[in-house]
Amino acid sequence: MKQLDITIQNETGLHARPAKTLVNLVKQFKSDIIIWHGEKKANAKSLISVLTLGASKGSQLRIEIKGEDEETAAAEIEAAILSGLGEGEPIREPQTKPSASPAPKEILLEESKPVKANMLKGVGAAPGIAIGPVYQFQHQEIPINEMSDGLILGWESLQDALARAREQLSKLNHQMIERGLKAEAAIFDAHLGLLEDPELTETVHERIQKGQDA
Repeated sequence: MKQLDITIQNETGLHARPAKTLVNLVKQFKSDIIIWHGEKKANAKSLISVLTLGASKGSQLRIEIKGEDEETAAAEIEAAILSGLGEGEPIREPQTKPSASPAPKEILLEESKPVKANMLKGVGAAPGIAIGPVYQFQHQEIPINEMSDGLILGWESLQDALARAREQLSKLNHQMIERGLKAEAAIFDAHLGLLEDPELTETVHERIQKGQDA
C-alpha cells in the first residue's frame, strides 16, 4: 500500500471543480483509494464523498492507495494536487517543514476584524460580483411519500429524472463553453458528475429495492 501525506494548495480548497478533477483522475486507476481529513474518510472515486471532507486551503490529507497500479496512482495524484487541480500555479511540496514566519500585518488586521451581526462570510467559488435580493433560508417540513408504487415504476422514475437532469446540465455546460466561461462550465460539469456518483446511486438503488420511492 502507498500512502501520501499532502497539503491542499487551492485558495478555495476542495470545492466542486477541483474535487471533480481529482475524482476524474482517481477513476482511471484500478486501485482502491481512500482520503482521510482528520477523522473524516472519503472514497476518492466518489465526488460526494470527497466534498464531505470539507478540505480547505492548508488542510492536511492522508491518501491511502492499495492495488496493482498504486505506484502510478500515487505519483499522478500527488502531482495533480500540488499543481492545484486545475486552479493556480504548480507548487512544490517542501521536503522539510519551514520555520514559522510572522504573517504580514495587513493580513493579521484583516483576520482579526470581528464579523458584524448582519454580515455573512463565505468562500468564493467563482470570480465576479453578484447583485440581487437576499433571501433567508428557513427549514420547512415537506410531506414525502416514501413508499413507491412498485420496483419497476420506481426504477423508471429514477432513470427519467436522471436523463432530464443530464440534458439540462449538459445544455447549461455547453452554453457556458460557447460564451468562453470555462470556470462556470466546470461547475455544471461537476454537477453532471454527481449524477454518476457511485455512493449516491448505490444508496438510491438500495432504497428502491426496499420499496422506497425514488
